[in-house]
Amino acid sequence: MKIQIGTVKELWRYPVKSMQGELLQQAQIEKIGLIGDRSWAIRDEATNEINGVRKLPRLLNCTARFEGQPLPGQTGSDVPAVQVQLPDGTLFLSRDQQSSKLLSAYLKKEVSLQPVQPKSDKEFYRLKTLTGEQAMKKQFDARGGMPSLGSLSWSKMLELGSYVTPRGSLYDVYPLHILTSNSIAMLNSLEPEADFQPRRFRPNIYIESAQKSNNLDEFDWVGGALFIGDTVIKCESRTVRCSMPAQPQPGLEKDSKVLRTLEKHTERHLGINASVLRGGCIRDGDPVFWKPESRLSPRRYFQPVSDRIKNSLIQRGLKAIDDKAKS
Repeated sequence: MKIQIGTVKELWRYPVKSMQGELLQQAQIEKIGLIGDRSWAIRDEATNEINGVRKLPRLLNCTARFEGQPLPGQTGSDVPAVQVQLPDGTLFLSRDQQSSKLLSAYLKKEVSLQPVQPKSDKEFYRLKTLTGEQAMKKQFDARGGMPSLGSLSWSKMLELGSYVTPRGSLYDVYPLHILTSNSIAMLNSLEPEADFQPRRFRPNIYIESAQKSNNLDEFDWVGGALFIGDTVIKCESRTVRCSMPAQPQPGLEKDSKVLRTLEKHTERHLGINASVLRGGCIRDGDPVFWKPESRLSPRRYFQPVSDRIKNSLIQRGLKAIDDKAKS
């Protein structure tokens, strides 16, 4: 049975990975996610590796807008150009010859702006430099220890052991990120002095909850499916948060209380990751329905154990990378 749990309040796409996004009135959703989302990314020319906000936090102060309308399946030279604005107001297009020079000067590192490539281009996505436990703790600003990373599926865990992002895409793990107004309200009630705004957490779909409460509603949706417009969206896992939400952004100041509150009350998780079972169009104001997974689903019984095993393997792997570097 489907239950109406809210309405679509905001739709966001992020043309360049880790830069500010575009607020949309409607969006086309396909298997790969929201069309145009994370179609471009920054590549570190020294390592020939895609980088995001964890290594280049200043990217959050840049904005990006598409010059043309993106279409499903576009990769490489087919991806529409983007207009990037730096914090000082400098504007340039991704196809401009000086784009790499301007970005490199701003980031103080030699970089280039690269479009998403086909899944077959393994070298474009391959990890060139392995990240160990200490570097990961720094990127997560994890003073109280690393959060659990066990929410990754086994297939995603194996793929991300070799590649920066899932091949054929530039999102971190899953195509969509979803957040609710009730979760934001809960955080605001727990720490009124912190600046919890949805934009800090970069959702693709921000849902206005139908019934007001101080609950992390979306955590309960994992395993089930959302029906929005023509789409069917699978709720895959809780979203583990890195240091990004606490970083300064246009109109938002740095706020370490955001991460400390998540550490204390949500095990550093907020919102959910999702994949697309059936594509279609989503519009601002669309009702959102949730269909819970079967009570007999094996996931209910085996996933907690599976998550602990996966997290243990990931943490051991991170330590092993540091140990190898020391030897």
